[in-house]
Amino acid sequence: MRKALFMVPLLFAPVALAFNSPVERWASAVGGRDKVAAVKAVYREATLEYGGYQGTLKVWHTADGKYRKEEQVATFSSVETFDGVNGMIKQGDEPPRKMTGGELEQTLSKRFSNSNALFFVFFPERHRGTVTAADDNTIVFKPEGGIEWRVALDPQTSLPKTMIHKEGERTITVTFDSYETVDGIKFEKEIHRSGGDPTRGAVIRFTKTVLNPQIDASLFSIRAE
Repeated sequence: MRKALFMVPLLFAPVALAFNSPVERWASAVGGRDKVAAVKAVYREATLEYGGYQGTLKVWHTADGKYRKEEQVATFSSVETFDGVNGMIKQGDEPPRKMTGGELEQTLSKRFSNSNALFFVFFPERHRGTVTAADDNTIVFKPEGGIEWRVALDPQTSLPKTMIHKEGERTITVTFDSYETVDGIKFEKEIHRSGGDPTRGAVIRFTKTVLNPQIDASLFSIRAE
């Protein structure tokens, strides 16, 4: 009888450890896996500060990794799209071009950056890559494409405080300064992005977030003019 009672805590230990894992705490902090699982697409608008210039940002993301990003800073403008297989870029008045090689590999990973990491980290079985816990408050995930992301959770809120990855020789650090709740899910409200050069840091403040907007597949491609 004593032996049986001694074994009970051991039997329940793996369940408790899984529940207290940083991934589970993050999922609970943002609103729960069920709420995130119901999100198939997100549309966001933001203001952008970069190198002393002001700009705007519009992004569409789907849970399966498609995206469109429209960026305007001073006289510079760009559009990026990824339809799940092919990536395209259009800068200013230049004709659109197809992403190739390392550029496309980076896109396969970067499509799950910032809040879009929820779609990868909470549901790794849907994608190719790995998710591991480095310690009680650090999650490391690597989607196909090879970029490794280190997410440091705030010990008090269990929401991401920083997200770090490398682009070539540069280490990029994104700091999450504030959050907002949209339809029961927490999204970053303001973030700071730094590559080590203070003159090239960016501040992004989101002004609009729409969950599950109507999206046409053509949004994720750039038509040649």
